[in-house]
Amino acid sequence: MKHILTKNLTQTELTNLLKKCQTFRYNQDDIILHASDNREGIFLVLSGMAEVYIPSEKSREEVLEIIKPNELIGLSNIHHFISTNYPQNQQSDPKTPLYPDQVSKPQAQPQSSLIQVRAIDDLEALYIPYTVLKERWAEPAIRDYILDQVSSRLHDVYHSLAEQITMNTSIDPTSDPTILRVQDIMQPTKAIIQAKPTDTIQSVAKKLSQNNRRTAVVILNNNQIQGIVTMHDFINRVITSGKNTQDQVRTIMTENPITILRTAYYYEALTTMLLNGIKHLPVTTENNALAGLVTMTDLLQAKQPTGIHQNTETLKNITKEQLPQVKKELYATLNTMLQQQVPILHTLEVMNTLYDQLIQRCIELSIKDMPTEPPAKFCFYLMGSGARKEQFLLTDQDHFLVYEGDTHEYQDDHIDHIATRYFANLAEKIVGTLELAGYKRCKGDMMASNPIWRGTLQQWESRIHEWTLNATNDRLLLAQNFFSCRHIAGDDTLHQQFQQTITNSLDRAKIFLYRLSQLERENPIPTLEQPLRSIFRRNKKQLDLKREVLFPYHHSLQILALMHGITYGTPMEIIDQLHEKKILSGNFQKDLKASISTILDYYVRNRYKQHQTGAELTSTLTLTTLSTREKEELMLSIRLIKELQNHMLSYY
Repeated sequence: MKHILTKNLTQTELTNLLKKCQTFRYNQDDIILHASDNREGIFLVLSGMAEVYIPSEKSREEVLEIIKPNELIGLSNIHHFISTNYPQNQQSDPKTPLYPDQVSKPQAQPQSSLIQVRAIDDLEALYIPYTVLKERWAEPAIRDYILDQVSSRLHDVYHSLAEQITMNTSIDPTSDPTILRVQDIMQPTKAIIQAKPTDTIQSVAKKLSQNNRRTAVVILNNNQIQGIVTMHDFINRVITSGKNTQDQVRTIMTENPITILRTAYYYEALTTMLLNGIKHLPVTTENNALAGLVTMTDLLQAKQPTGIHQNTETLKNITKEQLPQVKKELYATLNTMLQQQVPILHTLEVMNTLYDQLIQRCIELSIKDMPTEPPAKFCFYLMGSGARKEQFLLTDQDHFLVYEGDTHEYQDDHIDHIATRYFANLAEKIVGTLELAGYKRCKGDMMASNPIWRGTLQQWESRIHEWTLNATNDRLLLAQNFFSCRHIAGDDTLHQQFQQTITNSLDRAKIFLYRLSQLERENPIPTLEQPLRSIFRRNKKQLDLKREVLFPYHHSLQILALMHGITYGTPMEIIDQLHEKKILSGNFQKDLKASISTILDYYVRNRYKQHQTGAELTSTLTLTTLSTREKEELMLSIRLIKELQNHMLSYY
C-alpha cells in the first residue's frame, strides 16, 4: 500500500500499522457510517465512491458531498481528534510542535452525527483508528495532508451551502407551480357541474349554460367518474350533427376520461393535458372518487407562463399556410416548461409528442397534394433526435420511407413502377412541407427524397444485408443512424413486417456488431475520476456533451440492444427492455435513467440558452460555470454512462 499515511515507514513499521487498521468492503448502497455511530476513526477510500448525505424519511435526502478514491471518510468529526489532543490551555509556541503523545486525553467522548455515509457503488476502504493517526501525527506530511483534506472539504461544503441558501431564498413556494399539487389549484367538487349518464342532453346543456364560467360537465354514477362532456362536445356532437337533445347524455360523453390524482404535481397535470391534447382533467382521490376538476386555464393562471398559447389539437388540422407560424408556438411551450423546471424527460415527452403531430400533419398535407392516394401501404420513419424522442428545437430532417412491393414470384413491373414513381414524388413533397414548418433539409441528404433512403421491403432487406456483410466505416455510420429509427406514420402491419425483416437480417451479423463496437472503442467516454479541483478548475474546462457523452451512450446502448435481439425502441424503452432480459440490473436501470436525465437537462438548457441569445448552437458545456454540486452531479452521471459503454465493450 502506497499512500501519504504510510510515508517514511519501513516495511516492518508498515506491517505493524496495517495490523491495527482494518479493510472493509461495501456493496452499492451499503451504509458506511450511520448517523448514530460514534466516530473513533477515519476511512481511507481505496476504490469506489461514497456520498455524505442527510437521511430523511419525509423528504428528499440531501447529498452534501461525494468522496472518491484516496479521500477520507469521517472528516466531519476530525475536530474530536484534534480537540482531544490539543487542549486550549496547551503551549502554542509555533516553534514547539504539538504532538498527541505530549498530552493526556481529555474526558470528551466521540459524538454521533446528523449525517450518514453510504457507498455509491462497490467500495473498499481502510479503517484507520484515531490511535493509529495519533502515532503518525509526528510526520509533518501527515499533518499537512489531513489539514489539506479538511480545508478543501470545508471549502466545498461552504460553497455548496451558500448555493443552497441562495437557491432557497430565491424561491417563493407560492409562485413556483412545479411544487404545487393538483389539489392546490383544482376546482373543488362543489364547484363542478355534475350529471348522471341517464340525464338528457338538454338538461345537461341547461346546467352548463347557467354557469358561463364552466366549460365541462363530469358524468358520475355512484360518485365514480363515467365520462366527461365539454362545450366542444356539445358543438361537435350535438349541434353540428343535429342530434336529438332528449337522448341520454351518455351518448355524447367521452367515456372513461383521463384522470389525475389530487396529490399529483402541477407539471404532471400540465404534461398530461399537452400529451393527450385535452383541456379538462377530472381529479380523483386515492379511492378513485371525484375530488375536483383542473383545466388548462387553471394551470395557466397558477403562474401566468409565457408559452402554451397553441392549442395542441389544432396541430392535427393545421393548414399548409399556417405551418410557418407553428414553430414560434412550439418554442413558446418549450420555454414555459423549461422556465417552470418541469423534469427534462417530461419536457421532451411533451415536445416530441407535439413534433410528432406536426410531422404527421405535414405527411397528410403532402398526400393531399398528390394526384391520387398512395398505390401501396407505406411507413414513414424518423431517425436522429426525433427518433430518440430527444428533440426540443427543430433540427435537420432525418427520415426514410418503406413501402409495399410485389412479393409474388412473377412481379408486375408496371405496378412496381407506379409505386416507385409515386413514393419518389411523395417524398419530395414531404421534405418540402417539413421545410415549410421549420425543419431544414439534411446536409448529408439522409432523407426519404434520396433513393437510398426509400424503397420496398425487399429493397430494404437487401440494403441492410449489404450494410452488415460489407461493414465499411461509411456503411457503419449509415447503420448507426438507421437503427435508431422510430415509426411515425403509415401502416402498422407493414411496420411489423419491416421490424421482422431487420431482426432476420441481424441473425448472422456478429462481424457487423463487432465492427460497430470497435468504432466505440475508439471514442471512449471521458473518465472524470480525478479530484474535482483538478478536473474542473485546471485540466478540463469544457465538455462536448453531444460528441463525448451522448453519442457514445446512444451507440453503446444501440449495440447492446442489437446483440440481444432488440431492434426497436427509444433509448428509455431499450433500457427497460434490457432490464426485462436481465442484461441490466434493476439498480443500474434506475441509475442510468437518472444519469441520462441529468446529462440531457444540461444539454437542453445550455443549447436553448444559446438559441435565445442568438449564439451559435453548440453542445459544449463550460465546466467553470457550474456550481460545486452541479459538477459532482455531472461527474457521477458521466461515470455511470461510461459503465454502460464498458459493459458493452466487455462482450468484445
